[in-house]
This record gives sequence, C-alpha cells and structure tokens, in this order.
Amino acid sequence: MILRRPRVQIAGISTLDDALACERAGADAIGFTIGLPSGPHNGLDEAGAAAIIRALPPFITPVLITYRVTAAEVVPMCREMGVNQVQLHAPADPAELERMRAAIPGLKLILAVNVTGPEALDLARERAARADALILDTYDPATGRHGATGKTHDWSLSARIVEAVDVPVILAGGLTPANVAAAIRRVRPWGVDVHTGVERPDGTTDHDLVRAFIAVAHATPVPVQG
Repeated sequence: MILRRPRVQIAGISTLDDALACERAGADAIGFTIGLPSGPHNGLDEAGAAAIIRALPPFITPVLITYRVTAAEVVPMCREMGVNQVQLHAPADPAELERMRAAIPGLKLILAVNVTGPEALDLARERAARADALILDTYDPATGRHGATGKTHDWSLSARIVEAVDVPVILAGGLTPANVAAAIRRVRPWGVDVHTGVERPDGTTDHDLVRAFIAVAHATPVPVQG
C-alpha cells in the first residue's frame, strides 16, 4: 500500500495577492470562477484572470471554473486566460466537449457531479467516460446553487463514486480546515477543492484559512494500491 497526499485546489481566487498566498501555502491548483449564472465573482473577468495567471510562478496549475458549456464560449475564455484545465459546473453536450478538445490540444476537462442522492452514482459513471476528472459538489435547493454552497453532502456516496470510476475524483462541497481531514479519510479522493471554506464573511480569501486547509489536507494521506 502506498500513501499519497491529496491534491488541493483553492477556488474563487480573484486577486494576485490571494493567488500568491495560495502558491506559498502549497496549493496545487488555483481556480478562477468566470462565467457564473449570477455574474462575475468579485468582479473578476477573463482579462483580470489572465493577468494573475501570467504573474504566477511555474508548477502551479490555473483552472477555469465556469458554468458555460459550449465550445464557442469556453474556448475563447481558455485562450484569453492561457489555461488548458477547465472545470464545468453545468451539464455539457458530449459534442461540445469534443469541440473543446479539438480546439485546445491537451485540454483537461473536469466535470461536476452534484451528489444529491444515489442517482449521482450513475451520473458519475456517465460523465467519467468523457472527463479527465470529476469534481463532486453540493447542490443547494434553497438557493439553486451548484457548488460554492458552503454545505457538505453525503460523503458515503462520494466514497462509492471514487470506487466506481476510473478517473481522478476531486471532493468539494462545504469543506473547511476543520472537516477536510475527516472528509479525506472517509472518501479517499484524488484531490480536494475549497472555495467558501477559506473565505471571510465578506467573500474575500482568508490567507490564514488557506494555509490551515492546505496543511491539514496534505497531512492526511490517501492509501492507494501500489
């Protein structure tokens, strides 16, 4: 048995200062939320994200997080930002995914699955066939939000999904420095993603929480078959 540390993505970054704080804390990826149903996150657009990404040091992965799902929308965003990792939080037609891949060589697609109940298992298997990774997130019926809800979901279902699919699985949804170790031990994901769990009440990124989250996640290794 081999122990492997989970990868960590800090999502919802909108300033260079926050991005560099994530990099210094040991984040593997930084997620930029562009093209959300409710408008820009903290005023960040593609040009702003591109400026931050250009200033990042090597060996940290920028990720476009979006609800846009057509190649006509996503491909120009990737090109402007200079990214080839895209996290799609809305259902996408398989043909559109193929158009994205054809337009951007080496594109990595991370498809979201909202863990609402047992039906998420079949959905995860279906999306895994077209994805480079899955991200398991929470749907909040009270707000209609798919992700960035600040709420957890049934981790036992997430653990079943990890066992059922052959692509990396990233766990998200209500994770914080206080619960991420328990989540990793229960689900055994390839990686974890946090957004609201490292934000202040005003929605800005709390660097102390970022450092704490990454430290706890990296200190909770996942057993993998060697």
